[in-house]
Amino acid sequence: MKLIFRPALALLCLLGTLPAAAEPTDRLERPSRLTPRAAQAPLTDLQQVGDQLVMVGESGHVLLRDAGGTLRQAQVPVDLLLTALHFVDERYGWAVGHDGVILHSADGGLSWRKQFDGLAIGKLMLDWAEAEVARLEEASAAAPDDEALSAALDNAYFAVDDARAGVEAGPSRPLLDVWFRNAEEGWVVGAYGMILHTTNGGQSWAFVSSLDNPERLHLNAVLGLADGSLLVAGEGGRLHRSNDGGQSWAAGEALTDASLYKLLQLSDGRVLLLGFGGALLSSADLGSTWQPIPLPSRANLYGASQLADGSLLLAGQGGTLLVSPDGERFRRWQAPNKAALLGVAPLPAKQLAVIGRDGLQLLPHSVLEEQLP
Repeated sequence: MKLIFRPALALLCLLGTLPAAAEPTDRLERPSRLTPRAAQAPLTDLQQVGDQLVMVGESGHVLLRDAGGTLRQAQVPVDLLLTALHFVDERYGWAVGHDGVILHSADGGLSWRKQFDGLAIGKLMLDWAEAEVARLEEASAAAPDDEALSAALDNAYFAVDDARAGVEAGPSRPLLDVWFRNAEEGWVVGAYGMILHTTNGGQSWAFVSSLDNPERLHLNAVLGLADGSLLVAGEGGRLHRSNDGGQSWAAGEALTDASLYKLLQLSDGRVLLLGFGGALLSSADLGSTWQPIPLPSRANLYGASQLADGSLLLAGQGGTLLVSPDGERFRRWQAPNKAALLGVAPLPAKQLAVIGRDGLQLLPHSVLEEQLP
């Protein structure tokens, strides 16, 4: 049997947080435990929300750090790994994670409620697959010699079997990223090609079937751009683009052999893609064309942030932090403990918040300034 190395799952191994096989539903029903050590547990994503830094991580942990440095842990209704978050303003935000969970906050991250989970995703997938079979059976009966329809019907039968197996297995589809255009419309992406869309703030979700991904490669990152287009990046270096808000998608483009983990739009409009093996690509035309950027390290890259002065920070494997004044020339700084870094964000008083396997670390800007060219 051929073994397939899947970098998205390798990242979870790195954190020591692969999904548990036993009692997955319990984690969806059990609130996250409040603990004074939450800031030392693995953290996966962060965002500045007003004057607070909001961070998510393992065991349903959501941490808030205010401008004065006070840390507090939010009440969260699930006890499982959260992988990403996105706030559209100082009030409304969403977080996603294992077991297909989607959480929503309407108070800047102070409190959260569950909107959707893997159980609901399983039913959604089965309903969609059964509707596809019914539609294609009718079309195939009207055109029995159409080989394309026959092949599509075979794929739909497989999708039904797969969806039924997924329902029986329980909530087993990790979600890996989330992005909202406003307080109503947003997308989540995840393992095995999962992509969902909402137009009512997450009250209901629809499966997006128009993205061509027959191998069901993991979708790791989603980002909307100023021109209204939508980008989705993931396993195998694939990039998918929609110019009509996700209604239709261009054929997926393999930009690199390395899996891609993060999309970021800079203040000057450039878009960056980063990922496995030190992959970094830049686009100056809103994702239409891409150019690789050479780096002084081949460490896997997981997170990125641009500071107010325009300098860029990339966080990655082995405690790697790459620093650049312009997004083109980089130097490397490495954390002494070499623990994986998954994200970085600026703080007041010339400090940086760095998160990863060992939780939250605070660094002075002076540590990095000597690395700038």
